Amino acid sequence: MLPALGLAAALAPITASAVDVSPLNCAGPNACDIVSVYTTIFWIAMAVLVIVGGLIVFAALRFRRRDDREPSQVHGNTRLELVWTAVPLLIVSFLFIRTTLRMDYVRNGPPPAQTIKVTGIQWAWQFKYPNGKTSNAKLYIPVGQLVQLQVTSRDVLHSFWVPRLGGQVYAIPGQMNHGWIEADRTGNYFGQCNELCGLYHYAMDLEVIAVSNADYNGFLAGTLTPGVGPALAEKVTGVSAAANVKETDDLKFDPLSASVKVGEVVEWTNAGIQIHDITFDNGAVPASDNQNGGDKYELKFLKAGTYHYICSIHKAANMNGTITVTGG
Repeated sequence: MLPALGLAAALAPITASAVDVSPLNCAGPNACDIVSVYTTIFWIAMAVLVIVGGLIVFAALRFRRRDDREPSQVHGNTRLELVWTAVPLLIVSFLFIRTTLRMDYVRNGPPPAQTIKVTGIQWAWQFKYPNGKTSNAKLYIPVGQLVQLQVTSRDVLHSFWVPRLGGQVYAIPGQMNHGWIEADRTGNYFGQCNELCGLYHYAMDLEVIAVSNADYNGFLAGTLTPGVGPALAEKVTGVSAAANVKETDDLKFDPLSASVKVGEVVEWTNAGIQIHDITFDNGAVPASDNQNGGDKYELKFLKAGTYHYICSIHKAANMNGTITVTGG
């Protein structure tokens, strides 16, 4: 209880509806193993604090100066010196062994059910699934299955961290690090880039969504967005577009809004050199991969409505747009 109070107070927002990101409220075997090591260290540290602090207070009261007479001088106590040397050595040795024995499990884990590639980009995350499908900002995983993460960076140093599911994994340009996560139950688990990576570092958040195996397979097949329903648009290639939108290095969509009819196509083109993407508020509309200069992304809308979207890489710069779909 005591360790939870301290760290939870530091991590959690003060509102009653705050998102729980405390690593002490673990939701998977990796994070829970880390918590077990932390709890062991915490209670040993508390015992040392109470014993040492108690002895200091006792000595200060028991042997405080009462008059001007010089107290008797003690020049050594071999037995006492052996005790206060041996006890810390035993404590440190125990903690060293306790931690070392769990390091391989926390880093590598049991054999994974699948491997997902994670790429950090200023300032967003891209996830590539075993079948080649990609998503940005939101990582979908099947509940109860161990997922190995291969983590790298496209530009600068980042750090992937979802506190309730596991420890952080550094994303380093030109290097592939690995870690793993597993969720014990369905739900949304939030994380953050934990390494200062530039101007919009504060906005480089991420969300891991643990879903049933059936929903996960539907997501991979592109027929279902878990928690949202059937797709409201579909990716197409080489189809004549009814509306064209440019992504500029001014961090704006041009035009900011466009209108099409049901069944018509909208095409986005990266007209600059910065990386962009297309991510809709409505998760039933497919998001694009990261787009380099000159890359195109085409969507055919299947249902009428107003669809708001952002560049998740530059959401802190308020890079957003709107598509209005009529008819149908």
